Amino acid sequence: MKAAIHQLQYWPGLRFFAKLRAAELFIYLDDVQFEKREFQNRNRIRTPRGWQYLTAPVVTKGRFSQKINEVELDRGGTWLGDHLQAIRFNYARAPFFAEHFPAIEKLYSRDYRLLADLAIATMDLLKDAFGITTPVKFSSEFKVDEASSARLAKLCAAAGAGEYLSGAGAKAYLDPNVFGYAGIKLSWQHFEPRPYPQAFPGFEPDMSALDLLLNCGPKSMEWL
Repeated sequence: MKAAIHQLQYWPGLRFFAKLRAAELFIYLDDVQFEKREFQNRNRIRTPRGWQYLTAPVVTKGRFSQKINEVELDRGGTWLGDHLQAIRFNYARAPFFAEHFPAIEKLYSRDYRLLADLAIATMDLLKDAFGITTPVKFSSEFKVDEASSARLAKLCAAAGAGEYLSGAGAKAYLDPNVFGYAGIKLSWQHFEPRPYPQAFPGFEPDMSALDLLLNCGPKSMEWL
């Protein structure tokens, strides 16, 4: 069985879902340290001027070593409504906006305390809309204490996977020997982003996969 592992993200991008689609089991990495200024609580949407971040504000003061599944959202302000309005404003003319906006609106109507709950809601919405049926588990289910490459190899072993599918960016830090010692084949994702129709002229790569869904609908899988 081929497993892939990735940290929870808010409105993840195309690489995330291409890897999710290619795996036979996907493990949401939810019990590792939260990293500020990464993509665990933000991603990008297309605008007439290029792109903008949708960033979910989180409580980090005095919580330097908190895990992703412990991070609380800053529930003050109007950011949930602001994010919904940004999606409505920038995608109102996208071909598949009307079809998917009710589900997006429902997502933003809920009361979230934890970043993990919000991130999972966005991941599930896109996973279902793309028709991806790969089963998912959470790393916290396995109670693995190792770090770095050893954690990933141990998670694969605990899940009964004989192969680990990694994003190509991890070549800079993954130790292949750890997987070899564990009897797990290490393979690499080969994903090349290709232009697809967007709501505004030109093409901006590395948007949230929400951009792909609202512009391409059922044809989205051609770019995953």
